[in-house]
Amino acid sequence: MNKQTPPQKPAERRAWIKYRLELVGYSLSGLSKELGLYRTAAKMALDKPYPRMERIIAEKIGVPPEVIWPERYQPKKQNSRRRQRKQ
Repeated sequence: MNKQTPPQKPAERRAWIKYRLELVGYSLSGLSKELGLYRTAAKMALDKPYPRMERIIAEKIGVPPEVIWPERYQPKKQNSRRRQRKQ
């Protein structure tokens, strides 16, 4: 793992994101406050999908959101068993 690659385990990824934000002078609550949101808004993005905040966090730490949260940005699977219409 290099500096640009977040850990896969959720607890480690959370710590990595917080550390990267601190390196650029932010905390989760400080970032939320700067944006005029509830202080827990940035923290919520660590626990569940929150695209707006994910993009902001990613921008601040210089890593694309797809790299930080790959499971949230995978293409949706097509249902291969579509019902066929009776003719």
